Amino acid sequence: MKPIRVGIAGARRAREGLGPFVARELRAAGADVVAFSCTTRESVAAADRALAGVGVTGARGHVGVDALLASESLDALAILTPAGAHAECLEAALGAGLHVLCEKPLVWDVADPAELTRRLVDEFAARRRVLSENCQWPYTLTAFEALHPGTLVAGRPPRRFGMRLSPSSTGARMLVDVLSHPLSVLQHLCGANAGRIEDVGFSTRDPRTEALCVRFVLCTPRGDVEVEVELVGRSRPPREAWLTIEGRQARRTIRTGDYAFGFEADGRRVELADPLAALVRDFVAAAGGAVAPPSRAGAIVWRMEAVCEIVRAFGGEVSREERQP
Repeated sequence: MKPIRVGIAGARRAREGLGPFVARELRAAGADVVAFSCTTRESVAAADRALAGVGVTGARGHVGVDALLASESLDALAILTPAGAHAECLEAALGAGLHVLCEKPLVWDVADPAELTRRLVDEFAARRRVLSENCQWPYTLTAFEALHPGTLVAGRPPRRFGMRLSPSSTGARMLVDVLSHPLSVLQHLCGANAGRIEDVGFSTRDPRTEALCVRFVLCTPRGDVEVEVELVGRSRPPREAWLTIEGRQARRTIRTGDYAFGFEADGRRVELADPLAALVRDFVAAAGGAVAPPSRAGAIVWRMEAVCEIVRAFGGEVSREERQP
């Protein structure tokens, strides 16, 4: 089977983007990264250097996703631009019949993120194209169970769930940037259509805050889950992150020297396989036809609806008016 040919929209590391790292993992998973796009000729040159730094060479650079898709024969597109550009890239990829791996959130800064998400996932499914959102944290649960055996019980949602993340944004944008992570883990534990979100509360509604705790109850068919997500802004890595399930915490660490991931608790450590690498491998396998594409449409829609609901409860803007020409 021939390697799938992948283009990357947003290949630079600017604004803490994942372009070079996703390119590296695509290559490691057996895909050919043949081209990429950026917004300016100068950023194309910078992206080319960044890709070379992770061992991805020979990819052709273009200014704009339209130029990329018009000039290249691709099987898939990795969308790693800022969220406000996702919708344009997704529509272009859909028109070109491509599989897509998209950074989270799937869309934002559009008139109705939830409605657009529903339409896009329906259209990708109708055309039998893989649409995957970059939600890596469910891939860490095997290591969590190794650290805390017996905590995760198949078919039984936890009663308590917590997560701490360190976005570089502030206020409502913190919620937009990172809520897909805890929500995706809850979906893995409770089902793709995890349930209703009720009793949403916040430690503050200051739109400039750099520290925010959001609490809510996830009502599932098999019981309620008390959820607490702490967001503490941090401009530079390493970013603190941990999971807590049923009161048992696993703190993510990155070892100095070899940069190996791990989960630690009470002086114990287990190795944590890079979740980005695992997610990209699954995407490449599905897009290449090696495995049946997973049904993720409902999961993506539920996450987006949940993000919109929580951001609205905070008092942040969920939609914007269409700009007049």
